[in-house]
Amino acid sequence: MEAKKTIWFVNKDAAPIDVYATHLRTVKQAQYFQQQGYDVKLICSANVHNKDINYVDKGWYVEQTHDGVPFVFVKSLHYGNSSIKRILAYMLFSLNVNRLCRKMKSPDIVVHTSRIPFDYPIYLFAKRKKARYILDITDLWPMEFEHMGFLSSRSPILKFFYMIEKSLYRKADHVVMSMEGCQQYIKEHEWDLDSGGPIDLSRIHYVNNGIDVNEFQFNATKFKLHDADLDDDSIQKVVYLGSIRLANNLEQLINAAKYLLPHPDIKVLIYGDGPERNVLEERCRAEKINNVIFKEKWIEPHFVPYVLSKASVNILNYAKGWAPYGGSMNKMMQSFAAEKPIVCNAGMRFSPIRDNEVGIDCAFGNDVEYADAILKMVYLTENEKQELSNRCKRVAQEFHIPNLNKKFQSLCDIPVL
Repeated sequence: MEAKKTIWFVNKDAAPIDVYATHLRTVKQAQYFQQQGYDVKLICSANVHNKDINYVDKGWYVEQTHDGVPFVFVKSLHYGNSSIKRILAYMLFSLNVNRLCRKMKSPDIVVHTSRIPFDYPIYLFAKRKKARYILDITDLWPMEFEHMGFLSSRSPILKFFYMIEKSLYRKADHVVMSMEGCQQYIKEHEWDLDSGGPIDLSRIHYVNNGIDVNEFQFNATKFKLHDADLDDDSIQKVVYLGSIRLANNLEQLINAAKYLLPHPDIKVLIYGDGPERNVLEERCRAEKINNVIFKEKWIEPHFVPYVLSKASVNILNYAKGWAPYGGSMNKMMQSFAAEKPIVCNAGMRFSPIRDNEVGIDCAFGNDVEYADAILKMVYLTENEKQELSNRCKRVAQEFHIPNLNKKFQSLCDIPVL
């Protein structure tokens, strides 16, 4: 039988590397299969997530090459901080993806990073074209609606969303999830065959988002962000880099920082932006929490490795109950590659931080516990730091993207050309 030769990677939130620091998994996969001889297209939104960038001025799509990959930017919707508009953006995007086959060669394989249930038409498109459909899950959206309090567990709407999720897991040729506990998630919903459900767990695979270690190390050396605090070797730098939204729960980090005030050598550096930033900055001024320093709202992705590598401790901070089935957050992967201790407040049930002893991952009972965890990591002995660095290096290699791409290809039975 002739090998499948055309792959579409469909991910609304993907974007060229130089304008967006996340969803590198999709770009790196596209590069990998293109190098193998596949005809690859990366289909994404013309409106870049969390950026004021729109690649389509006229019409409804445009083709451009970025990072050596043929991108197809499809008209969607600019939504800012509006959740309703964001949902509409996914729906419009999926409808426009269905129109693309009138303009270009149909795919043999579709790898779809889905936001269930709002882009379900992309599955219908793949089946209509008789393409193999690989469902790529990086966020458990129906569960997140319940977790964040947007919908009650008893809501008929949420139950309908879960029904669509279950249906997609059953119908997809393969389901790849970035959470280590993905099969446990299926079991706890009783969707697996052993529980009387329709889903064969042998088609549910865990592949972490990973990190390109070589690229990280190159950028950390070449692109240095000159900053007085980062360059000050007399202080211990506790670094948070990411969004500043309710879901990131930065208030808890600032609460912990208040208990670190008696340690004048410790500074908490916060890089990022979001709806909560102004409120938190004002709070720090009002309460004289002067060991918290708000830095740039945005830094180019290639500067991130340098910032994380200069940290004494890197912080991952989330709302209570975050990632109950594990996570492969970009900043966690980058922190492994930075070879520095990590403190995470999530207490993930499936935690590569805790499992590999590269930091502390705990749902802290109070702010003092959080502060004590930071102190413990800041004041490791030199020997302890070196041992932790070695463990980070090993974990980063385990999650090195080229290795994960081979794993993805093997698990999903994608032919080697």
